[in-house]
Amino acid sequence: MHCKAFRSVLLACLALAFALCLPAVSHAESSAGLQDADFSCRGVALGDTQETLFKVWGEPLFDKTETRQGVSVKVYVYKDDYTAAVDKSGHVVDFIIKNDRYEARNGIRLGATSYWIQKTYGKAERQHIDGEAYYVYTRKDHPHDHLLLGVDSQDGYLTSWRITSLPISEAEAEKRALEEEEEEGPLDPRFAEKEIDTSALPKTGNVVLKEAKGA
Repeated sequence: MHCKAFRSVLLACLALAFALCLPAVSHAESSAGLQDADFSCRGVALGDTQETLFKVWGEPLFDKTETRQGVSVKVYVYKDDYTAAVDKSGHVVDFIIKNDRYEARNGIRLGATSYWIQKTYGKAERQHIDGEAYYVYTRKDHPHDHLLLGVDSQDGYLTSWRITSLPISEAEAEKRALEEEEEEGPLDPRFAEKEIDTSALPKTGNVVLKEAKGA
């Protein structure tokens, strides 16, 4: 009798423990894969305006002008090893994070293992960019937005962090340039280059512009 009662209590406890674990498992599964928040840093996202950057991050320590992947940007340097770059249209196009205390979704931070990176953001093949190994993730429906996670070539732990909408290769830069040309459309024929009629000008000597009388 006592054994049956003990068994019933034990089964009830196991059922309760299983039920309590379900929300945690469901949450982990729902958070797997890329999210829009992965393309932002400390409350500022790619595509936000420079004004938003200053409002959320405050005034930078200093700024400098650089050319990154062929694009001229103004780089704002903040304390604790955070930088944000803004393009000529005034929108944020690049974040570089070197702060080892920065923590993203699911506890991802510098030093995170390759296993935990892919468990959080999804499976990805390592790519080499400028001689460094990266896991590269591209935002759904935003082909120019990338999350670049630099990893140690041997052990695979996270060594660098970049969120960017700048081209990450020459091929992407060329493709984007062609897309921009297509968006601009063909040149209006009214403004096409035309030959200037010089038949009325003298054949010899220098042409002198005279001031009109009565001016």
